[in-house]
Amino acid sequence: MGEKIKLDKLDMKILYALDCDATQPFAKIGKRLKVGRDVITYRVKRLEEQGVIEKYIYVIDFSKVGHIVAALYIKLHHVSPQLRKEILEYYKGREDIWWLFDMTPEYDLAFGWFGKDVVDVRKKEIEILSKYRSHFRNFKFRIYSQFFQFRRNYLLPAHQAPLPPVVVDAKPKKLTDETDEHILQSLAGNARKTYVQIAKEFSLSPAQVHYRISALRKNGVLLFARPKLDLEKIGFEYFKLDIYLDDFSKYEKLKKFLFAIPNVIYAFDVIGGADIELDIHARSFDDFMEIQDSIKAAFSDAISHTEYYQFKKEYKQVYF
Repeated sequence: MGEKIKLDKLDMKILYALDCDATQPFAKIGKRLKVGRDVITYRVKRLEEQGVIEKYIYVIDFSKVGHIVAALYIKLHHVSPQLRKEILEYYKGREDIWWLFDMTPEYDLAFGWFGKDVVDVRKKEIEILSKYRSHFRNFKFRIYSQFFQFRRNYLLPAHQAPLPPVVVDAKPKKLTDETDEHILQSLAGNARKTYVQIAKEFSLSPAQVHYRISALRKNGVLLFARPKLDLEKIGFEYFKLDIYLDDFSKYEKLKKFLFAIPNVIYAFDVIGGADIELDIHARSFDDFMEIQDSIKAAFSDAISHTEYYQFKKEYKQVYF
């Protein structure tokens, strides 16, 4: 994380274009924005050097690799700074954990993991918790039945219509083989890898890699690629809003309202937690509270209560 970088309108447009498809050629972005390819190349390189763009990740439909996902929020106790670092490193290093954050205020740590089914999720939960269970005072568990992923529409030029969210359902149906999964693993943390680079890693030909990636896209396994951004450098903070309902007749209407909020980056239909969860990028806590208040004002008769958290630091996010 670092201090805020001053971005102009072109920088913001480039970031949004990359958020829609980080694998597209810079010439294509330049054509859409009516700017030369060399200008786009220079701007993107500068954003990378400034640390605004940290890397490029591929969003993968993990259900089509045979997985569902679950998450835990954890409150720690009897934990020194050194032990906290040890716990973070342990969870960061586990292959079955796909995202990991520091959070505040009620919980200290949040992570999500993959499982083949509910039984496997529970088995892995016991395994994941066992090493440091004595240091967990309290935790909150949930399984995601639907996962909605939005582009960063708060970067969207005013005249441009947003893309619809991408939806991942908790209906595991494995469509991949071992070679596919090698490719997915390679792309998960670097979405702009070339076919040649991937081919060298796994003793394949570039043509074979091209064919496999095309099939993974066609089958909806590879959804889209986006840059991982340092939010602090673009002037945003990361919040989570849990919404609890006591009138489910308004559920679909509420979702439509929520999904039109440009600051919503993820939404989750949840089993075992809130009725719907939102991940929100806001410029400040006050900005986040205004968003929360607008939701409550529109659906005060349906919303029982809300809970909010702030994610302070991301340690891991990889969709495979």
